[in-house]
Amino acid sequence: MKPGPMRWVVLAALLLVLLITTTSAYIRLSQAGLGCADWPACYGRFVRPHEAGQLLPGYAPLFWARALHRLAASSVGVLLVLIVFLGREGLQGMGARLAAWTVLALAGLLACLGLITPSNLPAVTLANLLGGMTMAALLWWLHQRGRGESGGVARMLLWLALAALALQIALGGMIGARHAALACATLPGCGGNWWPESTDWRLFNPFFGLPASDQVSAALEPLVMAHRYGALLVTVILCALGITAVRRGARAAALGWVLLGLLGLQVLLGAAMVLANFPLPLALMHNLGAALLLGATASLLWQHAATKEEA
Repeated sequence: MKPGPMRWVVLAALLLVLLITTTSAYIRLSQAGLGCADWPACYGRFVRPHEAGQLLPGYAPLFWARALHRLAASSVGVLLVLIVFLGREGLQGMGARLAAWTVLALAGLLACLGLITPSNLPAVTLANLLGGMTMAALLWWLHQRGRGESGGVARMLLWLALAALALQIALGGMIGARHAALACATLPGCGGNWWPESTDWRLFNPFFGLPASDQVSAALEPLVMAHRYGALLVTVILCALGITAVRRGARAAALGWVLLGLLGLQVLLGAAMVLANFPLPLALMHNLGAALLLGATASLLWQHAATKEEA
């Protein structure tokens, strides 16, 4: 995007989307009982807004989180309309215009999903989570276009990194949707096992709902272990991507270091969550870290596209 006032509008929209994803995670995890007063016995029990003050002492009430979430969502809607209809001169190229329209369409879709959220169907949770993450990544990509030098990295590695990140975020969302965090509260395996003896593969189907229960079942262990193996895969891919970027031009090198730093922090947060018995603040930071990793990867993707255009 061309330098000018509209770039600041895009940045404001990006920051609001990050706020929305964080408050959405807070609402979702709080309603699942994460951080409740009778932890861990209350985990997996739906917390209604009027119960929040009793079950979540020390945290902002769900009422205020919902109010902030709605205010930020409404503000983002206005900013996105400005970007699409008044910032057309700054949206250079078909890719930028398509990205802006995609973000606006996602905002409308998520607004509609809000009418049926929360839901016992994991697909609704995943749609909200991945939709918000995609909006953040596209807005960051739009904000970075036209800044500084370009220095591309391997195209296949970039798309592999994006696919691995999306899958890992989806697995994390499934763990939250099925209240599976406590199914495996040890590191690195589950009670000394590297994979459960039996696996119900329907757990990975976001359209397969499970009956609500206050008990965390060991049958949910495959979700947790899949997320941990996914973390290993993402770490390897993003390390390769970050190192490749560091060896490029100055701006690519800076993004590479940012990517590696965010990756290290994300891994530490994931381990700390397990060791500290899944405190809500760490879970929120882990959610935000995933969005920032997507943003950094999106920036490298823009650099690859810019290099192709220059060639």
